[in-house]
Amino acid sequence: MYISVVTLFVNDVDRAVDFYTNKLGWQKTMDVAMGEDSRWVTVAPSGGQTSFTLSKGSPDWAPEKVGGFSGVIIEVDDVHEAHKQFENKDIEFTDGPRDEQWGGWAMFKDSEGNIHGLHSPAKVGVSAS
Repeated sequence: MYISVVTLFVNDVDRAVDFYTNKLGWQKTMDVAMGEDSRWVTVAPSGGQTSFTLSKGSPDWAPEKVGGFSGVIIEVDDVHEAHKQFENKDIEFTDGPRDEQWGGWAMFKDSEGNIHGLHSPAKVGVSAS
């Protein structure tokens, strides 16, 4: 058992696809019509089991649901290295990067204003102040 899809509310599906595929290097895994003026579009990290469905126009969607902390934390090998790579792609960070007792931490914003956590494993022998 695993989590297959997490809904991420967006204001512009194509702009969000561009962000996740061209800035983060993810893959668009599905893009199909879902009735009038609606699509089921998913993006996922290469080799990942879980994807985002970029949702606009669904019955639960509303402009005020777009943006803010998504509750999603993305695991990377090294937060500091990911921060450098993301900054080179003009991805905005809202927090970090920094090392905590529980690991590396940063937060970044996508094209729609959704904020995701970025975590890496704790380094042996590192303690937070």
